[in-house]
Order: sequence, then structure tokens, then C-alpha cells
Amino acid sequence: MKNKMPTDHNDPVLQALQAISDPIRLNIVTCLLIDGEKRLTSEKYNIVKSTLSHHIKLLKDAQLIQEIKTGTTKTYVLNQAYIQQELPGLLELVRFRAGKTTK
Repeated sequence: MKNKMPTDHNDPVLQALQAISDPIRLNIVTCLLIDGEKRLTSEKYNIVKSTLSHHIKLLKDAQLIQEIKTGTTKTYVLNQAYIQQELPGLLELVRFRAGKTTK
């Protein structure tokens, strides 16, 4: 039987799942879901700035987060409209997981 699943690397589901497959990126998405707009710092994740920048870039490339610039400050927010349209159920899954890990 041949695999009938799409293998297109531009597939939004594939990109999103790859983006949140890393624990730090999943944590970023979870924090933005729970807290809303937020400034992300490398100290919070105990990583260097370049590593955090890499994680942010992957999440932005997957269109899961958006950057908001105010002067020299950058904050981030979930791209909820895109997620709800292209990835229905993803935010509910992240919210469910967050509830299980905080108990």
C-alpha cells in the first residue's frame, strides 16, 4: 500500500508539528497561549540569545507566532487566526497538555 499522506514540506500541518516538536518551542507556544502577548528572553529558557532567536525564527516560519515591535522592544503573540484556519484543534491540544503538566 502506498502512502497517501502529503509529503509537501510546505504543508502547514507538517511545519507546525515540526516547529512544536522541540520542548522549548512548545513551551513558547504554551506560554503565549496562556499569557497572551509576551516578551521572550533567553534567561527564562536558560539558553543563549542566538538559540532563542533560532527557536523564534522556526515558530515564525511556521506562522505560529507573530512579532510586534514597539521601539526597540520585541514582543510575540500567537498567530491565532492562521492557526485556527489552517490547524484547527492545535491550540486546544496545547491547552489540554498545559493543563495536564501543571497538575
